[in-house]
Amino acid sequence: METLITLSYIALCVITFKVFKVPRNKWTITTASVIGMFLVGWIFLYMAMYQPVSRMARLYSVTTPITSQVEGVITDVFVKGNQQLKAGDPLYQIDATPFKDKVERIEGDIKRTQSAVSFYKKELARYKKLGSRGFSSQEDVDEVNTQLLEQKANLSKYNSELDLAKFNLSKTTVTAPTDGYVTQVALRPGMKSRIVPFQGNLTFVHKEDKQLFAAFKQAPARYVKEGYPAEVTFQTIPGHAYEAHVVQVNDIFAQGAATPSGMMTYAEKIPAGGRILVKVELDHPELLDNMPVPAGTDAHVAVYSPKWEMFSVVRKVILRMQSWQNWVFEG
Repeated sequence: METLITLSYIALCVITFKVFKVPRNKWTITTASVIGMFLVGWIFLYMAMYQPVSRMARLYSVTTPITSQVEGVITDVFVKGNQQLKAGDPLYQIDATPFKDKVERIEGDIKRTQSAVSFYKKELARYKKLGSRGFSSQEDVDEVNTQLLEQKANLSKYNSELDLAKFNLSKTTVTAPTDGYVTQVALRPGMKSRIVPFQGNLTFVHKEDKQLFAAFKQAPARYVKEGYPAEVTFQTIPGHAYEAHVVQVNDIFAQGAATPSGMMTYAEKIPAGGRILVKVELDHPELLDNMPVPAGTDAHVAVYSPKWEMFSVVRKVILRMQSWQNWVFEG
């Protein structure tokens, strides 16, 4: 676009010299050149500040690394890549044999302990009755009561262990956390399920609207505010610009985050300057239905400040011309 404007000005100068028969000498040519440089420079300077554009924009989807809460060998994988799922649909199955065995073993301990509790209750009643007649001492009654309390404590412990064992057994079937789909399924039977957080066995993509973020340079950041109109072009849809608006301007970026550590920050370690992250939403997202805009699609985003609004026309032309370039320079 810069070249087009420059060529247009040169053509205007040529026409002026031809039509009005302006003499061509070092003074007139220098004057025309200086005026052209000033005009073109002024247009692009003000447009860059008040109608900024980001060529670092991208669509994002929230994903969750699927891990299991129990370890074990995977016996079945129920899903295929990009298959739509509902919350609670099974994803894969971990071998449940050791977990079932543990549940059955604890249930056996509970039955045995319940029998012991029943026995000591009868014994306690019998010893108390004998004690009332003088055939049993208080020491015998206390000993039986102690055994009864011990068995009751064991019963309570086994019930807690049974709840945990049943919970672990239920987690051998890993299910979808929400509506969505799993992509790039590389999980196979025979592998061992991971339980380490953020090191998932599968990547789950939630069924929700994609988010568009653009990174703007710091210089024009004060002219990018919530509610300002914007336009978006996508690499996968050449020649189309979509109306949008700014919904969020982040107050921090990665270079400005300080985390606690035992190391002091020194000047040589300060990273290069970052960009302001801006979240943009389309005014008519339904226009993207059935269009090729998967998460990760690159985009260009232009924000139109109300200051020097006349330059927004130039920015819109440039944005569309760069979008049309994708037909030529991509693929």
